[in-house]
Order: sequence, then structure tokens, then C-alpha cells
Amino acid sequence: MKRQTITKQRYVVCPICKKGKIIMQDGSDEDMPFRLVLPGSKRKVHWYIKCEVCKNQIGITVKE
Repeated sequence: MKRQTITKQRYVVCPICKKGKIIMQDGSDEDMPFRLVLPGSKRKVHWYIKCEVCKNQIGITVKE
């Protein structure tokens, strides 16, 4: 599991390639209510999203 990176433009970028924009954040929330899960992790994943740059699937789960 990796901590998501948020750019100045309020995007969460791909934790693998650091280039693909995964999710756009709306508003001024500093803490996202979810975690990104890398492929091969044993952590339970609720959703998957595919990075358009590196084509890897990144899991998304709710923070506990």
C-alpha cells in the first residue's frame, strides 16, 4: 500500500508511474477518505481504476 500523492492541481496521481492522474479532488479537503492499493497487495479492495499512462490497475479502498 502506498500513500496517495496529491498535486497542486488537486489530482491524485498514480503511485506506480507518478504521471497518470487517477482522481481529481474537489474542494479544499486535505485528507482523502480512501487509500490506493498497489497490485499484488493482500489488502481487500473495493474498486479498481486503471492508470491511463502505465496501464496498471490500482485498487481503491476506504480508510478505516
